[in-house]
Amino acid sequence: MTKKTDQDVMRENNKKLVLKTLFNAGQTSRSSIASAIHLQKSTVSSIVRELHEEGLIEELGIGESSHTGGRRPNLIQFNYRYGYVLAFDMGARHLRYSVNYLNGEVIQKESLRLTGRSIKDVFQMMREVISGLKAFDTMKGLLGIAVSTHAPVHENEIRYSPFLELDSFSLLTALEEIVDVPIEFENEANLTAISIRDFWYYSGEEPLQNLLALNIHNGIGVGTIINEQLYYGVQGLAGEIGRSVICKDKQVYRLEELYSEKAIMEKIAKHENKPELTVDEFAALIKKKDAFVLEVVDEWITAIAQITYNLVQYSAPEAVFLSSRSLSQFPDLLDRISEEYQALDPLGETRIEFTQHDIYDSSLLGGVALISRQVLGLESQDLIFKK
Repeated sequence: MTKKTDQDVMRENNKKLVLKTLFNAGQTSRSSIASAIHLQKSTVSSIVRELHEEGLIEELGIGESSHTGGRRPNLIQFNYRYGYVLAFDMGARHLRYSVNYLNGEVIQKESLRLTGRSIKDVFQMMREVISGLKAFDTMKGLLGIAVSTHAPVHENEIRYSPFLELDSFSLLTALEEIVDVPIEFENEANLTAISIRDFWYYSGEEPLQNLLALNIHNGIGVGTIINEQLYYGVQGLAGEIGRSVICKDKQVYRLEELYSEKAIMEKIAKHENKPELTVDEFAALIKKKDAFVLEVVDEWITAIAQITYNLVQYSAPEAVFLSSRSLSQFPDLLDRISEEYQALDPLGETRIEFTQHDIYDSSLLGGVALISRQVLGLESQDLIFKK
């Protein structure tokens, strides 16, 4: 393999800077890019020419001259229709997917009811989705696939799943046999953290560099961003706080056995003499102000506040973002979590936030950002995606 020279490395880095600036800028010009990243105009023009030949730049025509006069600029922008990416989210009961342009804009998305618990059943559904994809008015079509899983991932393989029967079946290998594009598997809490980093609307604030995404669904998981990069831990096991142990009534439990959304709904379903509850049925009982349900929810809110407090004292992030399908329907319950958290007198000024976009979209958007970055070679650059 030919060894890269310092000049080659510098050229690659400059190309990434130009592409990143294009990605974030919307309409711009070669001179504006050169000024923004402090490169010579000739260097930028050469790189822009190269990116144009690759199909990553769209020419927009002549712009207006500046107030000082002078030559009118040729306007360009990132060609977000260069291709599209596909993100899957494998839940306990549904397979959700989203097809997005490289800049994050949604082309289509859908939620499909799982027909079985085997990973092979999930693969067959994925195969049908992939076979039905079109070009969607793009140059290159499908460029990559991200798969969100409610389980730890190591070396792009699912370590185990509490909801699906893996049966020693490699979903990655099966997908690679039907498509020739990059495929990335990632934990859903990690992808939620990525979606907050890359899609969050900051209202003019500086993007957060250190944050936690606390997901309370069928399990309890945390995605961690440190210095704008995802933290994985050894073998991708960081964030599995649902497996933390807690002592209650002289018995040892895992945290998610008591305080995951699934555990709370199972406890209420048992009281209601039902085999199970849906999220909507759970929400209806809260609205009905059922005495037993409110008592369980009170304990749950206190537990979530305490879990959040412990996470903050350990890692001191700028913000913790809470995500729960049922709690998101009740702003007053979210306010109570914040109040109980503040009553614990936490150190520092960590903000407690709640995810802005749809709960079900978070991991999908994170998957879109993850695979788009890989396709463009901009894994560690500051990118601004669109919804």
